[in-house]
Amino acid sequence: MRVISQAKPFASAFSLAAGLLDARASKITALQYARLTAENDRVIITANVFDFALKLSLSATIEAEGEIALKSEQLASLAASVPPDAKITIADDGPMASIRCGHSRFRLPTLPIDVLPSTPTIKNETGRLTLGRSQLVALLSMPAFAIPSDQTRFNLHGIFLHDAAEGLTAVAADGHRLARVVAPGISGLSQDRRLIIPKPAIKILLKLLGGKDTELVTVRRSAALLEAESAGFSFVSKLIDADYPAYERLLPVPSDNWGIVNGAALAQALTRIAAAMPDERHMRLVGLTWAAPEQALRLCIVHAPDVADDPVEAEVKGRGRLALQIKYLQQLLAELGGERVRIDGGTRANSGILITNPDDPNVTIVQMPCFWGADVAEAS
Repeated sequence: MRVISQAKPFASAFSLAAGLLDARASKITALQYARLTAENDRVIITANVFDFALKLSLSATIEAEGEIALKSEQLASLAASVPPDAKITIADDGPMASIRCGHSRFRLPTLPIDVLPSTPTIKNETGRLTLGRSQLVALLSMPAFAIPSDQTRFNLHGIFLHDAAEGLTAVAADGHRLARVVAPGISGLSQDRRLIIPKPAIKILLKLLGGKDTELVTVRRSAALLEAESAGFSFVSKLIDADYPAYERLLPVPSDNWGIVNGAALAQALTRIAAAMPDERHMRLVGLTWAAPEQALRLCIVHAPDVADDPVEAEVKGRGRLALQIKYLQQLLAELGGERVRIDGGTRANSGILITNPDDPNVTIVQMPCFWGADVAEAS
């Protein structure tokens, strides 16, 4: 085998392949290697770490067809250290591979192809659809902040995709907040509660979808696997082997107690409240209150209400008195986007707070409140 390719796409491809490795996979020699297959005018790079498998297709000059296995991290580092537009030549040379770039020459170890694990494939397809890159990016990126960092409840450690009446729906929740995003009018992928994409797979997919050349993505699934395929790549991931909880019961019904506020103005007010917090020993809670006809949303420090009173111009209806962890509210505002934010106070104490973008009905966030007593507040 002998191929010539530009350094930049080679470095990017092998960086993605190396990105599949975690601490467990890094201990297995065969998983550290990616397969290079040279055929026609393409180089196919295949990496497999059991839980995930990635196949990338790059344009190249093929002087001799064939295939070899090279260590992903090694070749990624080498290709990234030369000028992006430089030409890299890779040739099979028995137990070693010859790498040339300009006047530089290297010899890297190879691995026999037959010791590499077989690439997982979907055999019994149960769902399929094709959607735009931006739609899939929104489904995977917007709810991701609500995936828990710990794996105590492993069935929550990913994004749940399923068909719903509104369209293809992505959900993530961690017990404190829930995020739901809908791609309207799209269905056919999953009608059960078992399409849960692991958090590490989501990170890899978002990197693959970062390329602007990708227009359409075909997503397929079986009982245990998910595959996303587009021009230039194919990615297969194991699904989390569990049922996703019935999150629907946590979605509050919109009430007549709400406030609509400029998102940037609210974010700035939260920064001021955070700066004025007097005691780090207490949970950092911000209080939000409103009462029509005054068209303002007032912010205070729950444990020290006399320290701050920061009104923000808002359109309000009814009354509201809510306590939230300031870090969660700041984070979800950043993720929600949009110019305006609607905060629904609900009709009963300690129910989930419905937070939405009035201009985008496809994104819903539910934040659990904290108890706000006469003088103190505790996590609910």
